[in-house]
Amino acid sequence: MININASQPITTEAEIDKSRPKIIALAVIGMIFSFSFGYFLKLFILESRQDYFFFSLAAFFGFLTFFLLNAFFIKSASRLSLIIFLESLALLAAFFDKLSMTLAAGALLSFLFFLLAWQSGRSELGSALKIRFWRVGKRILPKVIAGLALFIGVAYANVGSFSKDEFFISLPAFEKIISPTIEIKIIQKFLPKFDLTKPVGETIENLAINQIEKNPDFKLLSEAEKKQIIAQTVKKLEENFSGLINAPINLKVKTSEALYQAMTDKFKNLPENVKNFVPAGFGALIFLIIISFALPIRWLASILAYFIYEIFLALGISVIALEGRSREIIILK
Repeated sequence: MININASQPITTEAEIDKSRPKIIALAVIGMIFSFSFGYFLKLFILESRQDYFFFSLAAFFGFLTFFLLNAFFIKSASRLSLIIFLESLALLAAFFDKLSMTLAAGALLSFLFFLLAWQSGRSELGSALKIRFWRVGKRILPKVIAGLALFIGVAYANVGSFSKDEFFISLPAFEKIISPTIEIKIIQKFLPKFDLTKPVGETIENLAINQIEKNPDFKLLSEAEKKQIIAQTVKKLEENFSGLINAPINLKVKTSEALYQAMTDKFKNLPENVKNFVPAGFGALIFLIIISFALPIRWLASILAYFIYEIFLALGISVIALEGRSREIIILK
């Protein structure tokens, strides 16, 4: 919560935008981050380079940060709606050489999420007597994150190098996407010690040991009996996995590579009409993965925005005032 004292100015004016140059600057920064995010996202999807991923991630947080700040500083509903529209357009413009109706629809849906986020934040600001920065961020950012996650999923489903004969994602991109999923607590609960970087043989052995140790009678056995049961369970799991993918398993390759190869083989054997829906399913999976990390994303973006917010106040770029003698508002000077 932002506190004020008796020295803060009191205004009887309605909430209006007084500093057009600063508003334009905030809008331009937001559009730059939006375009940069889309541009580096496209490059990462196409080339799977790590530097493109981090550039895209930095722009992602930059956009979230300034979207939240704009909700505080820009008062005009029509003006902010226009800025949000231009930011959504900048996001789509980054895919100028890969445009499609589906991608445009994704950008439109993201725009609607952004508008809903702004309206939620303004509702919180309008009903509270004091400016509660963190509460406003809690109302705004989850919807913005959902809008961006939706666009990312649509972009993956439409921009990737899809072919009826080739799998629609490269191995490096697959590993970057699937690794965070395995770290999610609910998955670790069912698959403890599941490490994609380990050889397949070691992963299967860990799964077998975890499965056997759930039986309380296992501890009563001798070491020789334990080893025998583990070996039998490992062999059974290997046979099950081999039957699942309908191919022999290479126990020496990384687990991620084995999973990727299995998915590639399954994809090639799918009926042609089913293959057309696989990219959409993968895009939905990416959306769900990003949403699962919404809380830490929101906190980091809120901290970044709050830091800039306080700098603006300290430098006199903005000031907290009283509307009448009751409600706090923040204005650009």
